[in-house]
Order: sequence, then structure tokens, then C-alpha cells
Amino acid sequence: MGNQIKADIVDDETIAIDGRTLLDRDALVDALRSALQNDPGVILVIAPQKNEYYKGIGKVIYASQYVGFPVDNLRYTMEEGEVVSFDELRARSAQ
Repeated sequence: MGNQIKADIVDDETIAIDGRTLLDRDALVDALRSALQNDPGVILVIAPQKNEYYKGIGKVIYASQYVGFPVDNLRYTMEEGEVVSFDELRARSAQ
């Protein structure tokens, strides 16, 4: 597994990548593109402070796909803190 970067979803408008607050889409795209260029195997861990921040979560997912992150390299932090793949998240939602 490659290195990890963490996208903290502070609220629907504020996202922090590894502690650096990004307030607009371009900054988010630039940060994700840079991480992917530095390590094509990098894992992006999406960590919302509240699961209700759908807009913020969506921004990170959209930006990650825009820059070419493989879906297999995305992870999601559950409310109890467990980090799961999107395949696992989909399987749990289907139950």
C-alpha cells in the first residue's frame, strides 16, 4: 500500500488535507493532483467530522476523480473511526 493523505471534512465548505485548510475547489484539486503525481499509489482517506457533511464529502470525491484517483485508492472513515474501502462501504450499505 502506498502513502496516505487525509482529507478532513470540517464542514460542507471547509476541507483540510493533512492539516492544510483548503477553502476552494482549485486548491483541493491542486493538492490532490500533487499527491497523486508524487505517489501514484497514494491512498486518500476521506474523514468527515460529521456524516451529514454530504456536500463536503462530495467535493472530495468529485475532485479525486477529476484528478484521476483510482477508486481502489479511496477510503472512508466511518462514524466510529473505522477506515473502510468504498467496496466495503457499498457492501455495508446493501445490507
